Amino acid sequence: MRWYCLWRKIGALPDELRPDRSGVVFAIESRAPCADVLDGACVVGRAVDGEGALGSAEATEAFAMFVREGSFPVWKVSNQEATLMRPGDRT
Repeated sequence: MRWYCLWRKIGALPDELRPDRSGVVFAIESRAPCADVLDGACVVGRAVDGEGALGSAEATEAFAMFVREGSFPVWKVSNQEATLMRPGDRT
């Protein structure tokens, strides 16, 4: 699997979302994190430091930004659970 850390690529992401500070890695992945979904590029926000990191204000805004941008499906992933984010979803 190939992935790209979006914190390194997107200047709009604040320093608070640096993966080692936030506990969340945002990346473009070539496959959806769910086996029953068609493969294809997507944005994945993956908790690497506990589920609570996904609920921070910075992570919530980043998920909303990627969903609004709309180029790729956006997934929130923690442990073995993956949720497809949609416009209007509360993270």
